[in-house]
Amino acid sequence: MKVVSYFSGIGLSQFFQHPINVWLTRFCPVCILRLYLYALGSFYFILQGKDRIKIFSSLSFILQNKLARTHFYWNVVKSFGGIFEHYLEKLLMGHRNFAKMHKFLGKRLTIQNKSILDQAAAQGKGGIFVTGHFGAVEFLPLALSLSGYKIAMIVKFKTDALREESMKKAAEVDVVLIDAEEDKVIYKALAAIKQGRFLITECDEFSQWIRHKNEKVAVFGNHVSKDKTLDFLYRRARVPAMLGVMKRQNGNYVLSVDSLANGLEKVSLAKKAWNRLEGHILAAPYQWYQWKDAAVELAPFIENGRMNENYQPQSISAGDTVLTGN
Repeated sequence: MKVVSYFSGIGLSQFFQHPINVWLTRFCPVCILRLYLYALGSFYFILQGKDRIKIFSSLSFILQNKLARTHFYWNVVKSFGGIFEHYLEKLLMGHRNFAKMHKFLGKRLTIQNKSILDQAAAQGKGGIFVTGHFGAVEFLPLALSLSGYKIAMIVKFKTDALREESMKKAAEVDVVLIDAEEDKVIYKALAAIKQGRFLITECDEFSQWIRHKNEKVAVFGNHVSKDKTLDFLYRRARVPAMLGVMKRQNGNYVLSVDSLANGLEKVSLAKKAWNRLEGHILAAPYQWYQWKDAAVELAPFIENGRMNENYQPQSISAGDTVLTGN
């Protein structure tokens, strides 16, 4: 009972970033570390039944009626694996030798639609680089920095050790980290953009959305109150905005970039960014690790069993999505 009580009071991030795991990250071969973390994560979810059920329920609500049973369950297994892979990448970025991480990522990185980044950078005004809890997002700041772009990022630190390590490494590559727990985060973000930096921000952290009273956005076909933060940033900064996701692909990483707005268009950046990200999620659900939060966001719809059966992703063609069974 004491073991179960301990696990019920600790989040997955804190669990993976236990001092023992940090020490292993610094010295253990990546292949061994991966096996260890997968086993550790599986043990965590065996004991954390509530979190396991939330992840399964949201995956089931979105995917099960669209897929053959075996294909659906394979995506469930891969989704848990994607969660473990994320925390492996988080540990590597936070505590591995930085020079080795430069070399590791440099050999494996490809950027799709790099011209979008280059055109925005050439203007010298900065930009809003929207991403999500998708794929190897922990490698995204390093990927952009290695490619010569000036960036800033709003981040949350689960441990003091991670904050210290991250701040030190960010300074080495001229990356500005904005602590989400400090005051005036939005104004610090706008200041970073004015310096000509790309501000990296995530659009899929539902629990942090500042809700619009009247306007809605479709989340997997179900309408919920829209976030106001990205729209505020876009209106104030008036700079190009783009979406980028770091896809894991056969041991390599593909940074896929899409243009969202040029800074002058009157669009809802929050809605456009989420719609585009959602397409990537439905194409590769196992690369997204916000399924637990999605279960909370969609709880009223899940409880009522309501789902738009004809709903299709807006930014990825139906033939490319996992919903086709490919």
